[in-house]
Order: sequence, then C-alpha cells, then structure tokens
Amino acid sequence: MIEINDLSLQRSNRYILKKINLRILDGINVVIGPNGAGKTTLLNVISGNVSDFEGSLKFHGRNINHYPENELARKRSVASQFFDVAFPFSSKEIIEMGRYAHRADRKSLDNEKIIEDVMQHLSIEHLCDQSFHTLSGGEKQRVQLARVLSQIWDVESALLLLDEPTSALDFSHQVRLFDVLIDKQKKMKWSIVMVVHDLQIASHIAGSIILMNKGEVIDYGDVDKVLTADQLTDVYQTRINRHDMRSSPYFEIYTQ
Repeated sequence: MIEINDLSLQRSNRYILKKINLRILDGINVVIGPNGAGKTTLLNVISGNVSDFEGSLKFHGRNINHYPENELARKRSVASQFFDVAFPFSSKEIIEMGRYAHRADRKSLDNEKIIEDVMQHLSIEHLCDQSFHTLSGGEKQRVQLARVLSQIWDVESALLLLDEPTSALDFSHQVRLFDVLIDKQKKMKWSIVMVVHDLQIASHIAGSIILMNKGEVIDYGDVDKVLTADQLTDVYQTRINRHDMRSSPYFEIYTQ
C-alpha cells in the first residue's frame, strides 16, 4: 500500500526526517513518539502535501507526487490536528465538503446517504444544522472526523491519515470512533496511519506501531515487539514500566 524508501526531509538546513524506510500495508498503524519526533511531519509527507523530500514514497505502487490532486483526494483522506473555517457553515455543510472529490462520479442521493450514514455512526445527527463555530472543541473534532471519513466511506483500499484524532474526545466518543475505524478497516481494507500520544490507546487499537524519535523511525512492528519497557524508557527519557493484562498492556509512567 505505502512504500517509503530512504525518505528524508530538510528544513532550515536541518533534517527533520532522516532515512525513513517503511512498508505500510492495510491495517491500523499508530505513530508514537515524544514531542518533536517528526510524527506530524511524516503524516504530512505521506498525505502528498509535501513534495520536496528526498527518497521515494509510493502509494499503490505509484509515486505519490504523480497523482493528480483530485484522484488522490478520492483515495486518501487527512484529519489534521487543527481545523477551522472562516465562514458560518453548518456541521452538515462541513461534512459535505468530504464528498467534493466524488461529485463527478456519484449521484447526489448516494452522497447524501453516505453523509447520513457517517453522522449516524459518530452519533452527531443532532449537530447537523448547528453552526460549526458554536460547537465545543470535542463536537468540532467529531464533525471534522465525519468530514474526513465521508471522503473515503465507500472506497476500498483507501488511505486514512489521522493526527491526534481523539485529543478533544471524551471516553465514550473515543470508543465509538475506534469501533468505527476497526469495522471500516476490516470491511474496506483501509490503511490507517494515526498519530497518538496515549500509549494505552496505541496498544489497544494498533495492528502495528511506528515508534519515532528525532526524525527517525526507531522501531516498527506489532505491540509486543515495539512497546517494551526498555525501549519506551529510552525514547521518552522517563521510566516506563509495562504490565501485561488480559486484553492489552498497561503502562506505568514514573515521575522523578
């Protein structure tokens, strides 16, 4: 799905991504690492929004910079950390923006059904007619996620990039989002790359973990391989213990 070979990115005469090699298949891939590790930058490069990198990046066997913008928009969707709009759009109008790339090849009724389906899955039907500007931070994040999901809702083998998608969500809405992601990934064979800071969330939802530090990929693999106490302690420079529970590991972080 995604093949990254010797990828580096330089800004202000400094490498902020260094010689990254990854082969990301369909599944849920969680990117973790301390602040400044390069997680968001890596997501920006994979999204196709950054083109001046060294090395190669292929999506479905094709150089990502060779995709026409509209074709790429029909196959990958991106939720950034920050999203806002200048005009007083309703929540539904925001979500409808996710279907713009499909207007030429989808009937309007199909688009409407997809939008309603996404809103129902995220339990935001009641926000439909409310102005986006009046929503709480968590509500805005749920509407943005609905927009992003609607863009690829009916697309098989799509690429979904999420940068801290649960940062403003309470526990119940985090669980609902994870249920949706797991279900859609299995049914549609999506490749999901998601940046999170919470080790518990990472261990619970990830099929694969990408551990980053100082612009490099330190390790890549399943939870048991990557999320070891010694490796996490070394990367985060604070003592972290791992306790293996029945469902998923529990991580204990020690203060000085």
